[in-house]
Amino acid sequence: MTFRAGGLLMAAIFALSLTSCITVDNRMGSDLIPSNHIMHIYTADFEAPMFTAIADSLNMSYPAYLEFGSLSTPIFGKTTSACVVQIAPYTYQNEYGPDPVVQSMSVHIPVSGFTIFDAVERYEPQNIYVYKLVKDLDHLHVYHNSFSADYIDPIPVNKPGHVYLGGDTLYIEFKESFAYELLQADSAERVNPDEFVKRFKGLCFATEEYKGIAPGGRINYLDVEEASIYLDYKSGDGDSLVTYFFNTYDTFYNIATHESSHLANKEPDRHLYYEGLAGVKPCLDATALAEQIKAWGSKQTPPIQTNLLLISRAQLVMPVPIPVDGDYSQVNNAPTQLFPCTLTPNDTLVIHSPLREINQEEHGGSMNRTHWEYTYDITSYIQDLVKKSELTEKDNLWILPTYSYTTTQGEVYQVDNFTYRNTIFNGNLSERPPYIRITYAVLQQ
Repeated sequence: MTFRAGGLLMAAIFALSLTSCITVDNRMGSDLIPSNHIMHIYTADFEAPMFTAIADSLNMSYPAYLEFGSLSTPIFGKTTSACVVQIAPYTYQNEYGPDPVVQSMSVHIPVSGFTIFDAVERYEPQNIYVYKLVKDLDHLHVYHNSFSADYIDPIPVNKPGHVYLGGDTLYIEFKESFAYELLQADSAERVNPDEFVKRFKGLCFATEEYKGIAPGGRINYLDVEEASIYLDYKSGDGDSLVTYFFNTYDTFYNIATHESSHLANKEPDRHLYYEGLAGVKPCLDATALAEQIKAWGSKQTPPIQTNLLLISRAQLVMPVPIPVDGDYSQVNNAPTQLFPCTLTPNDTLVIHSPLREINQEEHGGSMNRTHWEYTYDITSYIQDLVKKSELTEKDNLWILPTYSYTTTQGEVYQVDNFTYRNTIFNGNLSERPPYIRITYAVLQQ
């Protein structure tokens, strides 16, 4: 059988003419949707009412690393840090033997990192002092301002002349008098760490305040979980060893003092200041922002009740000064990860916790060096803010450093209370001030 091409062409044209006569009405069903149920998506920008403040209750307990050191920077002044931790016997012994004679007592602690602002400070000598605690480390007293000189015996328990030169390990020898004191532990204290710390409260690692006039100094981060204290002694005709571990299952925390309080300012300024540990931080005024959103809503046509706002996305954008002449020194000093946090009270402590958006894949928090700004997702915070009838200072938003670690349940984010960095943000009076951008719809009553 032979097919004629002309017949096929005519058939195709005929079929095309049939299909092209069908008209699709995209409005079909639209008359069934009540007009007051149609939602429209809008965006709006608001000035972010920021100020620089000191966190009154910054929890310094259970850090990833304990630290000690001292440094000075041109704007923020001096920062000096130390740490406190309990110890307990690792090798439990019923008896230490008759008439023990101490041979040596020492510790090697891995140093996991450091903060310096000048490369020449990498191996700068720092004197090391280890003090014996004379008061219990109450787990309710773990804020940056909880610790005082009353907690320690002012006479160091390490041998004099110990100097740390910035290497990868901190080596310390202890005085024989302290070793003999530890060997006085009774049988209950030798077996039970809880009993041991009732008598031997713990240790404080510190150095003196940085003395230089020019900027300099160093803060060191200690991985005490990888360290043990060894006490060698002789008893009778044999050699013996007692090993102590740093009890990171119980209370331990960092201490910090700063000279940056003069940078705290509740009024609008050209700059906002961030400093690590217990230093000054940028803070968002929740009450001022809520009033600003409410005033904006009342001016819309028709007026918008803020409790009817449905926030699909809210971002806090915080610009930083753009480096001049390729000088990146200031922005290079900034922490790797910052994120907004709120005060979260629980049964015993008040802590700063990152907003839940930090668990999202693209939550922001790192500096964008194309636009020279940080951008944070704060959707849940703004949604809660516009619905609250009463706000207090506890609703303010703190910009704090964060770090993460992996558990069997996934990635966990916490406030970083051990790393020291500092940087400057643009303030509300700058040419590129911080702002909040919301994407929203209005719920119908």
